Amino acid sequence: MIRMANSTETIKEIGTELAPAPPGHEHGTFTAWIQDLIFTVDHKKLGFLYLGMGWLFFIAGGILASLIRLQLAVPNNHVMDPESFNGAFTMHGTTMIFFFAMPMVFGLANYIVPLQIGARDMAFPRLNAFSFWATFFGGCFLFLSYVAGPGLYGTGAAPDASWFAIAPLTSRAFSPGNNIDYWSLGILISGVGSITGGVNVMVTIFCYRCKG
Repeated sequence: MIRMANSTETIKEIGTELAPAPPGHEHGTFTAWIQDLIFTVDHKKLGFLYLGMGWLFFIAGGILASLIRLQLAVPNNHVMDPESFNGAFTMHGTTMIFFFAMPMVFGLANYIVPLQIGARDMAFPRLNAFSFWATFFGGCFLFLSYVAGPGLYGTGAAPDASWFAIAPLTSRAFSPGNNIDYWSLGILISGVGSITGGVNVMVTIFCYRCKG
């Protein structure tokens, strides 16, 4: 602060004025919270996003598991037809492994590892955000098969070749349409996120540890 001689007027030093918050970034608003989650590169927030995504897909996989249990509850049950049962079995197994178990592990690693080794953040914060969104969109693309599968070719919706994608069940003769394509591309997209996330964790541990 600078006080003028023989005057009560006070002038702030240049560069100390607070700039107004840009639209959507006002503290405490819902839009600011959403934008912060979408564009964040903070390892703690991304860890929470991984955990939230894991529980979201856990609910979806749990619903599929409940349908499977209902179908198998009594002999000759008709909760689902054979094609729908195969699709539910495939989607349940794929979801619980690739979109629940793995995101939960990455979520804990994102939150805890930098704190354990004294690092400010992950080695590649932007790559960390990319890894999360690639995994998330891979799961969304997989479940999009329920909506887009019948609309494109009029055949089966969900992938139905078991969550191991066993040949020859992946061939056109046993899985007509594009349902296996959705499974393959969904796993491929999420796999890119998993690989980049794993590399990020390893580089962080090996290169960003504090001494001692």
